[in-house]
Amino acid sequence: MLQPDAKTARQAQELEAEIAVLTEQRDAMAKRIRELMDAEDVKAGVYHAQEIFAAKQEKLALDTSLDIARRRRNRLLMA
Repeated sequence: MLQPDAKTARQAQELEAEIAVLTEQRDAMAKRIRELMDAEDVKAGVYHAQEIFAAKQEKLALDTSLDIARRRRNRLLMA
């Protein structure tokens, strides 16, 4: 395998940093979803359906962004 040039290595490092940030944000959103689900109390009529739905959508968006960043990094390093 060829060693990446300086520009490619820098871009790969930037993508690694982006991946780390996205992973942290995704994990925080997953924790938020779990907290909202745990806070629901059906007997008391406490529901967080809208907040859970919005948080799940945000988590899916973060998953997609994370997947795109990983693919960009892999494509960059394989070129």
